[in-house]
Amino acid sequence: MQLTKVRKRSGQRVNYDREKIFSAIVGANRDASTPADKLSDADLELVTNSVERSIADKEIIDVESIQDLVEKCLMAHGFFDVAKQFIVYRQKHSQRRAAQKKLMDTYRDIFFADSVDIDLKRDNANINTDASMGIMLKLGAESSKYFVDNYVLPEEFVQADKENWIHIHEKVVA
Repeated sequence: MQLTKVRKRSGQRVNYDREKIFSAIVGANRDASTPADKLSDADLELVTNSVERSIADKEIIDVESIQDLVEKCLMAHGFFDVAKQFIVYRQKHSQRRAAQKKLMDTYRDIFFADSVDIDLKRDNANINTDASMGIMLKLGAESSKYFVDNYVLPEEFVQADKENWIHIHEKVVA
């Protein structure tokens, strides 16, 4: 048996591509703290080959399992700083996926929920969010909030806002 398919988070099955593993390790290596912590080209190949050996007997594997193995192989070879950068990268992307899901859930609520059923559609008494123009305004406002939280504000301000230490009244990109 030889690995031929990878199951993505969506459930979709795609062809296995060694280059994706190698590129992920290169990305973590790029973010390593000091030049001394960076992997050589030989080290990059060593870790990639190590991951491939670990999954060679499987016909299909999910993305999360591959990423777990990358972390383990980096640490097994003593590349702790690069492993740390890989873990941080995974966490940030996980948070972004969660934020995107929340945004899509918000869009669904804006489109399909009646304003009497959901607070999200009643936060501005001047806008009828059951009307087309109100829906468009609300979609723009929620998109702007998402963009500001994920691409504009430093993480500590986003966290402070979420925990109600501060309140940012309008999250609009000018």
